[in-house]
Amino acid sequence: MYFKNKNIIIGLLKYFIKKNNLHDKEGFKEFNKYYFVVELDVSGFEEGLIMKGIEELMINPKWIIIGKSHILFREINNPEYNITNQILKFHILKTKLIEFRDLALKDK
Repeated sequence: MYFKNKNIIIGLLKYFIKKNNLHDKEGFKEFNKYYFVVELDVSGFEEGLIMKGIEELMINPKWIIIGKSHILFREINNPEYNITNQILKFHILKTKLIEFRDLALKDK
């Protein structure tokens, strides 16, 4: 996920993590034992660019086992793009977000 540098969603997530500045429109919170919900402010970006970024992160799903459940894993899950409020909301595995955060903070 981290190395998809041309993806607008990845770029916004990297920027969000690096700036370490939470405000009303952006953030992440625990969804359940395995997932975080991430909300990104996508205002100022073309709708088509956001939609393409979402599609790229949803291709090539793989089956993984979490606990005792088989889950069809994608880079992001359950994306919701609110065009009116310019907010993108999606689920991401906790382990993937932590891994992504560590890579983003090492990247200067």
